[in-house]
Amino acid sequence: MATVDSSKSVRIVPSGQVYRQMFDAQLQLNRSLSRYDSESRIQRLKSRELSHSQSLPLIRLDHEDTQHGILTSRQKTWIGGFPNDPYLENPVLYKQYNEYMTQKLQDTETSQAGREVRGLPDIVVPKKQGSDIVERIAESRRQRHESAVEDMHQELSVISADMEPLIEELSVKLLDKLAADDKEVAQILSRIDDDEMLLTYDLKGILSLWEEVQAHSPKRQAWIQEMDTELRKLESERMNKIRDVFNRYGEKMHKISHLMKPDLQRSLDKDSQMINQTMLSNRRSYADLFVRLVSADVEREKAQRTMWRRRLEEWKKLNTKLAVESFKEFMATEAVVHPPGVENVRMSLITDQEVLNGQRLELVETLCDMKPPNATKSAVYRWRQDMKTLTDELDAITQMHMSKLHEEYEKVCQMCLEKVDTIKASLVDSGICSSHRAGQVVDEFMLPLVGEQQRMFEHELEDMEKTTEDHCAHLERAMTALFKFSQGAAHVWDTHEIGLARQERALQEKLEAARRAHDQSNQEKEAHLDIVMDRMRQDASELALKDSLIKALTMLDKIRETYEDFHGQQVEIVKSYPEMVQNELGSYENGVCGYFSVGRKPVRPTDVVSTIGS
Repeated sequence: MATVDSSKSVRIVPSGQVYRQMFDAQLQLNRSLSRYDSESRIQRLKSRELSHSQSLPLIRLDHEDTQHGILTSRQKTWIGGFPNDPYLENPVLYKQYNEYMTQKLQDTETSQAGREVRGLPDIVVPKKQGSDIVERIAESRRQRHESAVEDMHQELSVISADMEPLIEELSVKLLDKLAADDKEVAQILSRIDDDEMLLTYDLKGILSLWEEVQAHSPKRQAWIQEMDTELRKLESERMNKIRDVFNRYGEKMHKISHLMKPDLQRSLDKDSQMINQTMLSNRRSYADLFVRLVSADVEREKAQRTMWRRRLEEWKKLNTKLAVESFKEFMATEAVVHPPGVENVRMSLITDQEVLNGQRLELVETLCDMKPPNATKSAVYRWRQDMKTLTDELDAITQMHMSKLHEEYEKVCQMCLEKVDTIKASLVDSGICSSHRAGQVVDEFMLPLVGEQQRMFEHELEDMEKTTEDHCAHLERAMTALFKFSQGAAHVWDTHEIGLARQERALQEKLEAARRAHDQSNQEKEAHLDIVMDRMRQDASELALKDSLIKALTMLDKIRETYEDFHGQQVEIVKSYPEMVQNELGSYENGVCGYFSVGRKPVRPTDVVSTIGS
């Protein structure tokens, strides 16, 4: 038996290294088994968490699993990815594949661990005998120290796991509140999206609508401030819990005494510095989140303010456009285009002109009755004066009505300007635009219409005045021509009358000359007769009386003969007068025919004489 034992291979290791190799192998085996148990326990806890979501289990992981956080890099990639991303690994497929490979390799890892244990020397022969109590105590302290460190890290991870859902809950709650408030604000602003609905508001209503929108800002900022306060409280609570964990495990590790107190303090300070940096980073993140939320809310309010201001400007533009359109419609009404007052003045002018024109026509027709011997220049001059009087009266009436037309057009223009002032005051009073802008709108859109209408009125008045002046000038030329024509006709008659008067005067002169010659010779004979008669009265004898009587009778016979001669001369003179008149009538006939440019059948002198005699 001893021979058999001595024949076995013996491997000699240096003293002090035997237990180290055994411990390392055992530690490797334990870690492999612990890792497998940990993964199995994590899977069971996950399934239990899905079934019992109301409770939060305590998961204890070793330092290797928690030194880079609770989540692995693969899980962090899953969290940071988007749903249905074709370039991202599917966590469900990975889980199924991992479970399959774990189940397949479970026996292999166990067998490998067994082989590693079996690979240890069968007989360990120390170089020399010695006690390992110090090493075992140190190893025990180290294990307890590492276990305490792992437990501390595990509790710190649990604290973070407990706080994250609360932070997420606060964030989701704030997002829900902000989303609901955004819907309310959008619903308020949707009232003025449509132009027709926008026109139903006045300035006070639009301002009150913005006040209603603006009233949500303090509430939103209060929610953001409240979340920031809650986050700070959670961080303070996290810090208190971490402080308690550090205090407990610091005392525990101090009692374990694996490290010297300065080394332990340095290790704890290193961990606390990392945690402090993390906490400061969290606080910076919270501050940055607060600033971002406030800035986003300010930008949101600014965008809504811009939108509201844009709709307010559009409201002003629409109301300004409506005011301009209403003024255009007003300018197109009958009261402006065809004013009733203007029509009344025109009808009155037409009536008065018709009356005076009727009188002028009657006066013109009187020329037809102006025949010789009434067709004289004086009669024509009187007719001309009467016609001028009627023309002056017609001009006066026309000017009076033109003045009334000016007044009516001025009233219409004044009415338009009053309408402009009313619209301008309405624009300013209703807050649609400022006084300066209202003045620009009036100057740009309204006053040109008033000016155009005024120019149309002035053009109509100018046309009427020009037409009236042309008509009056035409009538004046016609009346002047008619007057001259009548005056010429009267001149022909006047010339004839003058010729007749001249012939009659010549007849009278001839008769007077014959009478003067007769009277002169008769006076001499009568003087001799008077002398003879005086002698007869003085004669005393009959013989003397007879002689005087004979002389007297002789003188009387001479006187009788003289009167007979005188009568014969006058008869001859009078007989020559019809021929003179006939000559004048011929001259008058020639003058009439020449003036009127007509011809006449010659008349025999006997017919004229018979006509005169009759």
